Amino acid sequence: MARISWKEKKNKEVREEIGLKHTELLKTIKTRQHAYYGHIRRHQSLQKTIMEGKINGKRQRGRKRKSWLGNIEETTTRRIIECCEFALNRAP
Repeated sequence: MARISWKEKKNKEVREEIGLKHTELLKTIKTRQHAYYGHIRRHQSLQKTIMEGKINGKRQRGRKRKSWLGNIEETTTRRIIECCEFALNRAP
């Protein structure tokens, strides 16, 4: 971006030079994640099968890993079932 080498400057300096705020970047990422989730939910595809799939067996010991669906729930502050309904009932 802006033809600046990563060796020359830090992320904060690059964002300032481009005129992009940190919060705007996070908002853009979250918006695109939600749009992609809705896209996957509405279409029958391999990604949907993988996203909704369950794997038989036991988990390893330790902390539970974060899932992509868990991240969607966290950023929308809604249950995944509600997010599914919103994705399927969206206005064209």
